[in-house]
Amino acid sequence: MGSSLNGSDCFNGEPNSEIIFSFTDGFVWASWPGAVSMVRVGRYETVTASMRDFLAQCEVGERLAKATPARRA
Repeated sequence: MGSSLNGSDCFNGEPNSEIIFSFTDGFVWASWPGAVSMVRVGRYETVTASMRDFLAQCEVGERLAKATPARRA
């Protein structure tokens, strides 16, 4: 088959390094320290809406995790 999708050919950084987002010509791009290329994430409007939704879901998850567990009958 085709090439592997594990990114080993194009990534030289740590697996958990920070993500760098860039905005160019209406598109959001992602890159990582040590990477030799960037990934086009999508149009600005779509990406920012998705990021807001993701952060809201994280906040809900954190609140639920802090809540006192319900007692079982």
